[in-house]
Amino acid sequence: MSVHAELSESESIETPLRSRIGLVLGPAAFMVMLFFVDLDPSNPMVTRMAAVIVWMAIWWITEAIPLSATALLPIVLYPLLGIMRGRAQSAAGLIDAEGAGLPAGVALGDLDIVYPNVAAQYMDWIILLYLGGFIIATAVEKWNLHKRIALSILRIIGGKPHRLVLGFMIATAFLSMWLSNTATAMMMMPMGMSLVLLYEELNEKTRLAGGHVDARAPNFALTLLLGIAYSASIGGVATLIGTPPNGVLVTQMGQIFPEAPEFAFMTWMSFALPMSLVFLFTSWLLLTRFVFPLPATTPFSGKAFIADEIEKLGPITTEERRVRGVFIAVALLWMTRKERLFGAEVDIFGWSHYLDLLFIQFGASPISSLIDDGTVSIAMALTLFIIPASKKVGGRLMDWEDTKNVPWGILLLFGGGLAIAKGFSTSGLGTYMASQLQVVLGDASPFAIVLSTVGFITLLTEVSSNVATISLALPIMASLSQAIEVHPLLLIIPTTLAASCAFMLPVSTPPNAIIYASGRVPITKMVIAGIWLDILSVIIVTAFVYTLGHVAFDVLGDFPSWAVPQQ
Repeated sequence: MSVHAELSESESIETPLRSRIGLVLGPAAFMVMLFFVDLDPSNPMVTRMAAVIVWMAIWWITEAIPLSATALLPIVLYPLLGIMRGRAQSAAGLIDAEGAGLPAGVALGDLDIVYPNVAAQYMDWIILLYLGGFIIATAVEKWNLHKRIALSILRIIGGKPHRLVLGFMIATAFLSMWLSNTATAMMMMPMGMSLVLLYEELNEKTRLAGGHVDARAPNFALTLLLGIAYSASIGGVATLIGTPPNGVLVTQMGQIFPEAPEFAFMTWMSFALPMSLVFLFTSWLLLTRFVFPLPATTPFSGKAFIADEIEKLGPITTEERRVRGVFIAVALLWMTRKERLFGAEVDIFGWSHYLDLLFIQFGASPISSLIDDGTVSIAMALTLFIIPASKKVGGRLMDWEDTKNVPWGILLLFGGGLAIAKGFSTSGLGTYMASQLQVVLGDASPFAIVLSTVGFITLLTEVSSNVATISLALPIMASLSQAIEVHPLLLIIPTTLAASCAFMLPVSTPPNAIIYASGRVPITKMVIAGIWLDILSVIIVTAFVYTLGHVAFDVLGDFPSWAVPQQ
């Protein structure tokens, strides 16, 4: 499975004018904003950060230069504009020790304060999660395990294009309910690419033999891979633990409204799971029937063909077994890492809990808080360089030479997305946008506020971290609900859900970035599909909040006493 994110030669020939225009338009728009726009006179950083966002957005959309190269702009622009430092610097070099008012015996060095820096964003833990996952995916391809996986999936699901896409979307959504959408997409992408490669191989054989290949055949890769990315985000909203914005919701509700009843795991599922299923099925219909229509059949629709192809592969090799073992192990470790797998209400613990108990038993400090999915990803990727291949083959499962197929550019791309998210908070742009939302929507009807908020947050999270977006937006929505005396959950729940609905750009969500790394989804195609999914998300989220949301949370009821502002 190739996970390169390079443009094909044909695509680069088709869009030279757009790229040339974007190359000039990006910095031109940047300069116009810097010299002729003042969004917040009290804080010039707001306008400067907005100018950076505009420049990067134009270059990403027009593909003026490679997307990964555009993602490096914050490293240059942030220090020049005073938004963030280029490197980390401790408090000791910036704060007057005598005037800091520190307790006796405490030095600045003891505080270990690090001021925000842009460089750190490009080696975040999630970057390491990607790196490990891509190395594992490369090993799957190297030993031809992807074809065996693909054929096994075909045997179970069947070869009809529409059924294949639906099957992948259901599986991805289900997994995303219980673990991060990033880890889910990381597991499903190699399997999806396996089918895409097999599909393209067989179509090419048909073409060379003089047979007819459906003109809609290229849409199979688009719908299958986009379906994986989108269902990873859609499935996550179904549970309180499925996506980070849901966790922010639970945390902030306890802080903003201490007297409010706690969210029950099953109560949330009674509302969000039906919405997720409707969203999933509707997205599948939209992708496969309207946006990128699929052919009625594939070259591998028959069961006899599938059985014959499996037989051609022969017995599974030692290398396949060992790579498969690593693949399954990393999936299980991701799924079972959390201390409580199903929330605080259920006493089912993950392996990190038992690891802490083991350390405590031997007199050591617990370490589970120091371990994340990136740790697991890199650890399992390293095993591929350690585990030997069979004696017949020799060597190890992976050599460093094999890593040339790892999409290093996509790691920079997502690093740029993280830099944008950090810039939103450090510059004050996020706070500015949230305050403007409050001003604009303060006198509107609750329905108009819900509808416009869902649309606004959906667009904002396309270029900003969903966690950062929701962390800024929820306090604003809470204050707004108190000001107009509507049930806070009527505004807070749709805002939270909208933060998980970003489908247009590779940097919008980790699943989008992972799928873009396949090289089979041009950014223009992702934008086209993402626009339709964004519109669909606004409609579905609003509709469900006003129906099942009222049944589950009484969002249309009277203004609750626990929401009355404290005097």
